[in-house]
Amino acid sequence: MNATIATNTSLLMETEAANRILNTPGVVGFVQLSETGEVLEQQGQEAEALANVLMYFQQMASLIGTSFGLEDFSEAQIQGNSFTVLTLPYQSGAVGVVLNSRTRLSETVKLLRKTLSSSN
Repeated sequence: MNATIATNTSLLMETEAANRILNTPGVVGFVQLSETGEVLEQQGQEAEALANVLMYFQQMASLIGTSFGLEDFSEAQIQGNSFTVLTLPYQSGAVGVVLNSRTRLSETVKLLRKTLSSSN
């Protein structure tokens, strides 16, 4: 299933916030998902692949959280050899970010949280 970009632009991230995300050191791409998993925006390297994965991940995280009696997971990190993927809550949906393998994860997470909280 290929990700498609939504036609509903009312939830779309501001251009300035999207640019700040893409200009964060180590970030190579990002995807914004709505609460229902619809792709609102995708930009950069590996963004389409990330969009396809995050749609399913968002559904799985909700099911896993529910099965443990917890609220939905709000943040996840997936580390691979070439890329690290980070997903963070944004508005009622999520933002997934692709980072290169040399990114200082803790510093980047702080910067991304600040960017997302200031654009809400």
